[in-house]
Amino acid sequence: MTFFVFFSIYLYSNFDLPSIHQIEYYAHLDEAELTPVSLNKLPYAPLEPKIRGMLKNYYGYLPYWIDTLYYQYFQMELLTHISYFSVGIDPSTGGLGSIPNASRFYKIRDYAHPRGVRIHMTFTIFGNTNVSNFLNNTTARNNAVNNIRNFMTNYGCDGANIDFEFVTSAVRDSFNRFINDLAYALWNHPGGRKELYMATPAVPEWYPGYDFAYLGSHSDGLFIMAYDFHYSGSSIAGPVSPCVPSSFWGQYCVAKSIGSYKVYGVSGSKIVLGLPYYGYDWPTVSGDMGSSTTGTGSAVIYYYAFQNANTYGRIWDNYSQTPWYRYNSGSWHQCWYDDSVSLDIKFGMVNDSLLQGAGCWALGYDRSYDHIWNAIRRRFWIEPPLRHWTVEANIDSLNVRDGPGTNYRIITEARIGTRFVSFDYYYNQGVYWYKVYFPSASGPYYAWMSGGDGTNLQYMKGTTGNKIIRINASLTDVRDGPGNSYPLITQVANGQVFVSDSFSGNWARIYLQLTDYPRGWVYTPYTIITNPEDYNTYDCSIQSITYPSSVNSMDTFNITIRIKNTGYGPFDTLVYLKGTGRSPFYNPSTWKDTTRAKLTGFWGLPGQVFYNYSKFRAPNVSNQTTVADTFRFERNGNLFGPQIIISIIVNPVGITERNVTEFLDLQNIGTIFRRGLELRITEIDEGEISLYNILGARVEHQIIDNEGIVAGKDLKPGVYFLVLKFKNQTIRKKIVKIE
Repeated sequence: MTFFVFFSIYLYSNFDLPSIHQIEYYAHLDEAELTPVSLNKLPYAPLEPKIRGMLKNYYGYLPYWIDTLYYQYFQMELLTHISYFSVGIDPSTGGLGSIPNASRFYKIRDYAHPRGVRIHMTFTIFGNTNVSNFLNNTTARNNAVNNIRNFMTNYGCDGANIDFEFVTSAVRDSFNRFINDLAYALWNHPGGRKELYMATPAVPEWYPGYDFAYLGSHSDGLFIMAYDFHYSGSSIAGPVSPCVPSSFWGQYCVAKSIGSYKVYGVSGSKIVLGLPYYGYDWPTVSGDMGSSTTGTGSAVIYYYAFQNANTYGRIWDNYSQTPWYRYNSGSWHQCWYDDSVSLDIKFGMVNDSLLQGAGCWALGYDRSYDHIWNAIRRRFWIEPPLRHWTVEANIDSLNVRDGPGTNYRIITEARIGTRFVSFDYYYNQGVYWYKVYFPSASGPYYAWMSGGDGTNLQYMKGTTGNKIIRINASLTDVRDGPGNSYPLITQVANGQVFVSDSFSGNWARIYLQLTDYPRGWVYTPYTIITNPEDYNTYDCSIQSITYPSSVNSMDTFNITIRIKNTGYGPFDTLVYLKGTGRSPFYNPSTWKDTTRAKLTGFWGLPGQVFYNYSKFRAPNVSNQTTVADTFRFERNGNLFGPQIIISIIVNPVGITERNVTEFLDLQNIGTIFRRGLELRITEIDEGEISLYNILGARVEHQIIDNEGIVAGKDLKPGVYFLVLKFKNQTIRKKIVKIE
């Protein structure tokens, strides 16, 4: 405890100490070939969609000194972001420095983009004085914003990372302004939205120059440098990134950093927990834990730390939950580092604390070892069931066959409502056949079911929101109840996938489709649980669309769409017609909101042709008007399919043609009128209308009856307020006379 308290006080009073980022940046400069930043757009491989298997973001810094030889070991499916390190900012002008080893940057960008990994560039200013001079210079700040924005364009970057070490309290507001301006420039980039991340210190209490809540809300993420709790110049050898507080090392640790950021107002969704792929080797007085150092520590990357620990003996520290080793080569040395075990603990904190993700300093430090990659995969990866979707028997006694046709053997019959996991289909003699998983103890076994054509024959329909059980053990028992004491029904093999409809503890009930056992239970630790539509690509083509050529004001009308599902997910209740903004056809009784129209009809499977329907409402118009809006299909915020343009002639209709029930709808009274506002109330004896000018003076009052009146015909053009009273009802509305 004494050791760590001393260290904490010393670091707090010297928070301008260089981080590992800064130390290594300068240490390797003699290895760098510097290329001036181009002012012209250069060719680059475009970013492709990411195969969605990561539960969390994983953000890796890639230093310029990492040889491209080691890029081959990056498991790209486990990375969401790579930030190349780094390009400096001139604090006096805001100009950008050279790109170190630019060929390496080009290589990783064009290697990562086709694999869906976003590429950022890190922009750095090191030293408190340099940071303060830059932030106090409005011209330099503005230049830097423009230069970074242009860099995104010219180099095909997907975002920027700001690493200023460090920001003092004197320039706190200036840093906020810089980040605000940069975020606006990147988020509104002409080439499409770009991301903004920042490197931030591990202990926010020690850095009053950072308005953490503001920075979190004005960026896409804060990368907490949750390392260097013991640094190269520490007087005590100890853990670089302690997991938890302890009586020996004190309160400051990774767990406290996460909690402190949340206390300072940063949402977990904006926190990336940055972790070390390195350690420090210090010369020490002794080999005992807590020994004083006798000199400066040297950074040791994970690749060598792992080898040395095997040589000298890996020691586990229960206080910090990190490993270390010691050796005596004429004098004592201690090396404290992180390995896959300690990092796995921290990855667990990311999940438990609902953080955006984790990250590392730095990619390539593990070289060819896959230990850390395996920990990342264990914690953050779900094997995506590509091209998997769920189907449901839509008729009773639907045959399950050996192949895609009626000439194949019948294996069993599926009851109505039985659900299967499908991943392929085949068109045969006017109907679509769907390949589904069928239980087997000898490996993945498949069967075929007819789904019909989707229009006239609807033997199967799509169903979503299901939990999918993928068997992850070589062989798994299926039992008649949720426990090993229940009778064994059958066994299923690795790779098979089933729909689950119920859970009990660590057991999941799955659809079996066996004649005597329509369902059975499997032990979930031997499975992977997913939701297939989270990974499937939705798409479609439009074969026809019908609706009236003209309607009257405020009339509802039907849209009929003949759709071919060309994607890999069934249509469902989460699919809407999405307009470009507030739609003039908004129908409050049948729409999700003012931009999204609900659909009804058949939930077509991949390959099927089917009909969906929607009910629109014409807007209120004073003259015959052609009204149009453009729509696309939307599911969970993702647009798909071609544009659908609805264009229809809307004819004006006097209020006299509507009965009192319709009249109670405020939208039946036009906001804008010309010569006069025609009003007639049916089904009651009388009502009254008052018009007020913008000063609140009543300028007209009339009694309305079945004969009707024309209100406002003698008023000048302008804004008026209408108050209509009848049958214990009062309607208030702002109206505008335009001539």
